[in-house]
Amino acid sequence: MDVMIEWALALFRTSDLADLSRHLRFETTPHGWLGAQQADARAAALKAFGPPAWKRLYFGHEFCERRAPAVGDVRRAYEAASSAGLAFSLLTGYVTDRGLDRLRPVLAWLAGLDDLRVEIVANDWGVVRVVTGDYAPLRPVLGRLMNRMLRDPRIMPAFVSARASGDALAAVRQSSISAPVFRRLLARLGVERVEFDNLIQGLDMDFAGLGVAASVYVPYGYVVTGRVCAIGSLGRPASDRFHVGADCRRECQRYTITRQASASPFDGGHREYLERGNTCCYYQDPSSIASAGEMARQAGISRVVYQTDLPV
Repeated sequence: MDVMIEWALALFRTSDLADLSRHLRFETTPHGWLGAQQADARAAALKAFGPPAWKRLYFGHEFCERRAPAVGDVRRAYEAASSAGLAFSLLTGYVTDRGLDRLRPVLAWLAGLDDLRVEIVANDWGVVRVVTGDYAPLRPVLGRLMNRMLRDPRIMPAFVSARASGDALAAVRQSSISAPVFRRLLARLGVERVEFDNLIQGLDMDFAGLGVAASVYVPYGYVVTGRVCAIGSLGRPASDRFHVGADCRRECQRYTITRQASASPFDGGHREYLERGNTCCYYQDPSSIASAGEMARQAGISRVVYQTDLPV
C-alpha cells in the first residue's frame, strides 16, 4: 500500500525545546546507553521510513498527570513548533478529576488559538469527551494507551513464531478499530486518527479502507503503566511505599531502572525492560523498527512518531 508517511518529533521536557532545531537534524544524542540506543534507532528509522518529513511536534506526557505541562510550557512548545513550521500535538495521559481540571486551562488556551491543526492526543475517555464537548476547535486523537492490544514483549514473539495458529495470530493483529460500532463512536466524537505502538505481532488492518488515519511510535514501546510510582517509593519506609497519593519528588527524571526478565516461559521473548516512574517500557531494536516500516506500508499507517527519549 503506497501511503505517504509523515514524521512527528516527540519531546517530553520543556528544556528540550531550546534544541528543537538540533533534534530535527538528529544532532542531539543522550549520553551512555540511552545514546547508543538512539544512535542505532535513528539509523534504523531512516532506513525504514526514509528521510524525515517533519510535520509535527508532539509535546506533553502520556503516563503521569503530575507531569502534565502548564499553560506557559505549552505556549513555549507551540511557539517553538510554529517557528519551525510544524503543527502541534499535545500529549495527554490518563487522568483523575484533579488531573482533568489541571488540563482544562491548557485546552482553553490552545482552543483560543483557533488553529485547526492542533491535536490533543488523548489516552483517557474523559479527555476525549471534554475536548469534543468544550473545546471543539481542537482535534482529538486516540492515543496508543487506548488500544487494548497484547503488547508484552516476553509473550508476543510466541505468537509470531511458527507454533502460533493462524487464528491466534489473526486475533492479536486486530484492534477495536476493526469493529464498525467502535468506528461509529470515534466518528461521533470527532476522532479521525488512532495511534499504536510498534507491535511485535504487527497489524493486520487496512486503515485507508477503514477511513481512519493511524500513527506508530518508535523506538520505545510501553508494556504497562499505572498510578503507583515504584521509583518514587525508593528510600521511603516500608509502610509508606506504593501509595497512589504519595508526594512526588520527580524521581522519574533522575533514575531509570533496567530490569531483566529471566523467568519468561516463552523462548525468544524480550528480556530487558526500562522502568521510569509509573511506567515500564522497552527499546525496539533496529530489526523491530524495520518491521515497523513494513507494517506501516502494509496497513496504511501515515505517521511515525519518533521519541527522542523514554516517554516518561
